[in-house]
Amino acid sequence: MLWQRDLGVTMDRGYFARLAARRDSTALAMRNAMVRQVPLYGALSSTRQVALLGEIHDTWRPVLKQAAKDEPLTEADLEPYRILGRNRGMKSFPLGELRAGFEVAHTTGLRECLSMIEPGDGGASIAFTAWGVRELPRIMSTVESAYARACGTAGDRSQARQLLMDRLTQGRPADDVASALGTELPSGYLVLLCKPRGDGPDCSFRGGLPTGQLDSVPGLLWQADHASGGLLVLLPVEASAAAARATARGLVTSLANALGRRLSAAEAHGATLDDVPAAVHDARQSLALVCAMPDAESRPYGADELLVELAVARQPAVRRKLTELLAPLQRGTDLQRTLEVLFDCGLDRQRTTAALHIHRRSLTYRIQRIRELTGLDPTTAHGIQLLRAALTATRLPATLTSP
Repeated sequence: MLWQRDLGVTMDRGYFARLAARRDSTALAMRNAMVRQVPLYGALSSTRQVALLGEIHDTWRPVLKQAAKDEPLTEADLEPYRILGRNRGMKSFPLGELRAGFEVAHTTGLRECLSMIEPGDGGASIAFTAWGVRELPRIMSTVESAYARACGTAGDRSQARQLLMDRLTQGRPADDVASALGTELPSGYLVLLCKPRGDGPDCSFRGGLPTGQLDSVPGLLWQADHASGGLLVLLPVEASAAAARATARGLVTSLANALGRRLSAAEAHGATLDDVPAAVHDARQSLALVCAMPDAESRPYGADELLVELAVARQPAVRRKLTELLAPLQRGTDLQRTLEVLFDCGLDRQRTTAALHIHRRSLTYRIQRIRELTGLDPTTAHGIQLLRAALTATRLPATLTSP
């Protein structure tokens, strides 16, 4: 049959023969799914959608040929994927849309292939799925490498930097992307996470991120961090992290001044490139603790500065008891809020009254009520210690647990 000669493999019967016989309908299903589900593909002209279908055929053909033989894709087999990545990069196609299209095509293709299974195909279908698990990372890496090279020479370099940061934070090899950007990777990175202080929906960088200040730091990589709702920054580190820490502190101050808002910030050092994913995890955990602190300064905190907060977070019984200390404050209007603002203002009563827009005598009365209801005096060291820990306990996210 023509399709057998085209694939260069003998498949007279069985599962792989059906896959090959229906490759046109599978490719069409993949194209249609991409057009429906990925906005930029949906916006293509009819002519470009026809070209997209041809592109899918070119990349699908070597998959069927090599999977049927249970052999890895050759360098020649990967060439259509390089062309795909290069074309997207030359046209500054957004990285997120590229990945979304790849994921939609892969999921649709797999679903189509699984729908062709008939009784007795178990071994062949399992072998095909296992082959895909082995080869898919190579395919995606090939596409991304070609995409990065194209972005680095003629496209949107910010997309290539995004890819580089993704590789680093996911613990994947990044030398090819760095080379495409003409960047030499450092020995490690300082991970910085920050977000505006607050509890409401405005606690984000939406529409107000001064990107110029971020892009002005040599070697710095940054992106939005959906896990924390903040800004994730990687600062290159060579011999010592001290210089990167000083840069991080200055960057937080600069961002806070530009936004006109205080920031919660945390940092963690990935001494090697392999350590970066763990450092990102540690920084996210630290940022959650910083956000819970009622008196956090607008600067990066390291894990060693958050031992009390971490101990409270990891001991549910202690956390519960601390939270119960503040329960009586619900009897008085704005008493807990007054306590939070008092700590946020560094126990400075003048700043506290200004922040709450109340008279000094009103603040004195509220502090007296806090003392009466909790049995703790917010003007003594012991009272300050327990009340601060109690406020932190009430503000910790329920999902924060030990690693």
